[in-house]
Amino acid sequence: MPEEYLQAAFEIKASCDEISRRILRWHWENKPGAHSFESLLEHLERRQEESPAYYGHMPDIGRKTSWQQLDTTLCMRVLLDPENDASQPLDLLGSTAHPGSARRACNAVRMARNEAAHAADRSSGGRAAILFDEAVECIEEAYAGTAFSERELAKYYELSSEYLRRCGVGGKNAPPPQQEAPEAGQSAPEVNVYPTGAARQKAAAAREKNTSAARAGTRSGTREKDSKTGASGSRGSSSGKTGSGSTSRKIGQSSTRSSSKGRGRPAGRAKKEKDTGSQAALFLAVAALVIGLLMRAAGMGLWIF
Repeated sequence: MPEEYLQAAFEIKASCDEISRRILRWHWENKPGAHSFESLLEHLERRQEESPAYYGHMPDIGRKTSWQQLDTTLCMRVLLDPENDASQPLDLLGSTAHPGSARRACNAVRMARNEAAHAADRSSGGRAAILFDEAVECIEEAYAGTAFSERELAKYYELSSEYLRRCGVGGKNAPPPQQEAPEAGQSAPEVNVYPTGAARQKAAAAREKNTSAARAGTRSGTREKDSKTGASGSRGSSSGKTGSGSTSRKIGQSSTRSSSKGRGRPAGRAKKEKDTGSQAALFLAVAALVIGLLMRAAGMGLWIF
């Protein structure tokens, strides 16, 4: 399979041939006189005889039977013919509203086609893509609304961006976004065209506006998300503080009960010890009283056994 840039160069050559045929046919069909393909062949035969140096090294036109068989070389020979020695000069480019723009466009297409036809490496393929992009801009300047409609120019602008990308030299604009297929019952979406030249600025401004709106929506969504996250964090923090306070209160109450219990136990022991001491004192008092009575009885001679 050929390299991508070689395939792109081949397609650039084919696109230039297509554009050249379109330009020549438009001029031929808008000139005075006959407009058929046969009349063009007759003109070429006559000019070959009148100017063999200019029309030399051309393919055999006797085998041409339709416009589709013409290439850029043949078309541009007719369109750029100075006709200094012509017996019946046509001046195809001079009869247009913008002769200078038309001549620049034809020269630009011829240069792009020649570069593409001789492309042998990535560098020459890139040059062919750049020349084709410039040629399309020249065509828009000279033939917009005449030989080419706005839709046809948009198609060539898209091809130009694709050729630039495939040849590794980038593009002046990003490719247009893919349009989604409309659902049943819905109308087809409006076709977005991203050309270069005069209309390219409008398309670039529209894309910039859409990009800015998308960025603004993204920033708004981010701020909303951050606010929600902050609110959740605040609630979580409040809950944590409440939980911490409740835990602290529980711990404090437990400590208070423990302290109360700790203080209660020594008081109980002291009370018990106090009761025991009272009983001992009472016992001693009774014992002393009994002893005293016995000693008194003995003194009185009332000792009883």
